[in-house]
Amino acid sequence: MINAQKTLGRTARALSFVAALLSGGCKCSPEAASVPPKSPTIRLYLVSSAAGALEPCGCVKDMLGGVDHLAAFVKSQNDDARASLMLGAGPLFFMNTELVDDRRTQESWKADALSRALGVAGLRAWAPGANDWAAGSDTFAALAGVAGATPLAANLSGPANTLPIRTFDVGGYKVGVAGVSEPSLHGKLPAGVTSLGARDVDAVTSAKAQLDAAGARVRVLLAAMPRGDALRLTDKVPGFQLLVIGKPFDQGETNDLPTPPELVGKTLVVEAPNHLQAVAIVDFFVRGDGFDFADGSNLAGEAERESLGARIHELETLLAAAKQSGKEQDPDVRARARDLDNLRGQLKALEKPRTPVQSSFFQYRLVDVRDNLGSEPTAHALIDGYYKRVNEHNRDAFKDKLPVPAAAGEASYAGIEACTKCHTSERRFWDSTQHAHAYVTLSSQNKEFNLDCVGCHVTGYDKPGGTNVTHVENLKDVQCETCHGAGSKHVATPREAKLGFPEQSLCAGTCHHPPHVKPNWDVTEAWKKIIGTGHGL
Repeated sequence: MINAQKTLGRTARALSFVAALLSGGCKCSPEAASVPPKSPTIRLYLVSSAAGALEPCGCVKDMLGGVDHLAAFVKSQNDDARASLMLGAGPLFFMNTELVDDRRTQESWKADALSRALGVAGLRAWAPGANDWAAGSDTFAALAGVAGATPLAANLSGPANTLPIRTFDVGGYKVGVAGVSEPSLHGKLPAGVTSLGARDVDAVTSAKAQLDAAGARVRVLLAAMPRGDALRLTDKVPGFQLLVIGKPFDQGETNDLPTPPELVGKTLVVEAPNHLQAVAIVDFFVRGDGFDFADGSNLAGEAERESLGARIHELETLLAAAKQSGKEQDPDVRARARDLDNLRGQLKALEKPRTPVQSSFFQYRLVDVRDNLGSEPTAHALIDGYYKRVNEHNRDAFKDKLPVPAAAGEASYAGIEACTKCHTSERRFWDSTQHAHAYVTLSSQNKEFNLDCVGCHVTGYDKPGGTNVTHVENLKDVQCETCHGAGSKHVATPREAKLGFPEQSLCAGTCHHPPHVKPNWDVTEAWKKIIGTGHGL
């Protein structure tokens, strides 16, 4: 009788457990329930302000950027995230808001290659910035067409070739995307484009209503505008689960630092760094019919992660310098190495996702676009084709444009062979440096006539009595006169016409400035590489 009662008790408890599972009332441990599904329901790849960045210059190893690396990464994730979509915000096609006449053809061809390669990567819509109209509305429309991406700006009208919204079927769910753009520079809009201006809120409200009417379950707002304006918009027009911010315009090649994601109410706000340095990834995990997504990435700990990252970078720089100087076994240095390991452990612990137990949730991460992601063949071929096409064009287009001659009585550039007649030990040392082989790094890659590259690989570029794109003759490579100045007068009368010695600031002021150097580049350490036996020693 007792055994029968025990059996009945066990059976009742088992049935209660099954009933609890079926009713959703299971009090299982959070650890067991917090393991996320292997694949997200919806993955969004997000880029901000690409601004004409086809690839980084390549003057140092493993620089951030490269649309072929981005495309390779996205394709490598197909098994991990079958339901995905790439979106963008901010200027896409051109680095600057205006095209200089001499550079117009090259910049237009670069924009074409970039647009096609972004199409290969999977870009399907973006909110444009002022740069996108740099070559006019017809070129804007053509580039959007070859990319296969829709420009979205609910607040613009005129020949802007934009739509207010688009919807996409992603993994069986309807993702609705709206765009808003403020492509004005110093208060001036691109030719023919008009904006609702202060009525941006009305435009986004209308776009949101259109998305709701279309049955969009996940709603994304792409905003090419100042960050504060974009945040105020989502405050006034709630209901978007994701806001992607890009710049209203960009200018120059400077790379921006990453902007941490944040939650504003129920809206996740994301802004990837410009020039395709990194791609932001938002994974949505849908549970049941819930489309209010909880934070599965512990964004509240982002400030602490940033602080740890900065301290780690500082220690890595210190230890790299210690290793280079042979001091890595010093007790203090070894203590700093232990500190570094400890900080890395803390950061790794903070980076572990904290998955909500029951609700739908999102996870966010930022992936650096680097060489180690691989190179997608079609995108890489587009990049190579661009360089070959531009090289052939510029060789012919600039063949009759001669360097500006030096003014009467002023020195011109004589070339390293003239210097070597007296300075043989200096020449011997210089031939062993990377500067002495700067030009071949271009000519071996069809870049020697590229206006983005040649200036830092020859001597006296665009200076009186120096060189230009095609006329480099005896001034290829980074020669003596790059640092010491034009030397023809010194060659003629060495005792009377003395040459100067450069300040270290010359390096950073000419070529060795971001993004053409690594973040921890130090001119004092670099200076040691151009000083040697017979040349300063």
